[in-house]
Amino acid sequence: MNKKTELISIIIPCYNSGRTIKRTIDSIKKQTWKEKEIIVVNDGSNDEYTLRILLEIDGLLIINQNNLGLSAARNVGAHKASGEFLFFLDSDDWIEENALELMFNYLIRNGQNNYVYSDIILEGDIRKIVKKNYNFFEQLFLNQIPYAILISKNTWLRNKGYDENMILGYEDWEFNIRLGAKNIFGLRLPLPLFHYNV
Repeated sequence: MNKKTELISIIIPCYNSGRTIKRTIDSIKKQTWKEKEIIVVNDGSNDEYTLRILLEIDGLLIINQNNLGLSAARNVGAHKASGEFLFFLDSDDWIEENALELMFNYLIRNGQNNYVYSDIILEGDIRKIVKKNYNFFEQLFLNQIPYAILISKNTWLRNKGYDENMILGYEDWEFNIRLGAKNIFGLRLPLPLFHYNV
């Protein structure tokens, strides 16, 4: 693969996330996978921390927009991405330092028309690991897949990204169902690589 094909664009929507976003970005900068770009979509933050902290961090592509919601922020970042692969990460979560490398290699080995997710480490009052095998039928009734997926940009574009009408959440669930209806399935990488802040 050439360098462009190996480039992973990490999309981080951000709204008043000054207290957590540095940890998120640090987890990306420490990745063993070197071919990456970090796109932060500042979705109308109005606190005193967020933009100031972002401007202090080198190597970011920062996109500022009015507050349009999570779906719109992810979509804007994905459309601006230079990489052939996209990874979505929210501004209060983080990943293990080998997450991108392991997920990319797993996707290439198992069919890049699909997408990859890992086991989840829940962070909060209760800390535990959540393991969910992909099952499209069960996915119709209960969202089992974390939003933090690695997917080819081509697959994402062909399926029109996230529904921006879903401003109250569940946009990743709806997207996963749309993908499954077209036989594009989640590939579980059975390792705890994604820290989800509850």
